[in-house]
Amino acid sequence: MQVSITSGRELFPVALFFFALLWGPPAGRAARALWLEHQQLVQAVERHDLATPYIVINTQDNLILLRDGEQVLRQAACATGSGRKLEGVKRWHRWTFDTPKGRFAIRRKVADPLWIRPAWYFIENDEEIPIFAEDPRRFQRGVLGAYALYFLKDFMIHGTLFEINLGKSITHGCVRVGSEDLEYLYEAVEIGWPVFIY
Repeated sequence: MQVSITSGRELFPVALFFFALLWGPPAGRAARALWLEHQQLVQAVERHDLATPYIVINTQDNLILLRDGEQVLRQAACATGSGRKLEGVKRWHRWTFDTPKGRFAIRRKVADPLWIRPAWYFIENDEEIPIFAEDPRRFQRGVLGAYALYFLKDFMIHGTLFEINLGKSITHGCVRVGSEDLEYLYEAVEIGWPVFIY
């Protein structure tokens, strides 16, 4: 039997790597926290111990799946948050266009959804932000597709006018899917079903 002794010099890079992960600068700790959160979500999805079918959204590969245990009922390309930042003149006008990560649930389903344009829309288009909530410039139909499935107050799975962009990280945070996949999800998914996003 041969015993191999590794010198401290060979172990130093490995030790340095783990030291940086555990006690490194805030950026390193933030990356580690995100990685751990991602692993926990993946493990929760892989346990298949849910009582209902559930939606899984992979923001790295821009894929959306409807699963029932190990069975994939539907898989499609989607578009998710770009990660882009936007700042307006006022200090509270700051956005990062990410799709939120975590476990959510379908809160409501809406046919022919009305888009209420947020302040960032007007800033992006170099337009004056309407003062009154009922200003007709805030409302537009047709841009969200035929249906919307809300998993948070201001975040939803919805359609798009530009299906060529599916598979890209390009949205302001919502999850866009093609019209056929959107119709399938709207008809198949029930309120309360889990949504895992990582």
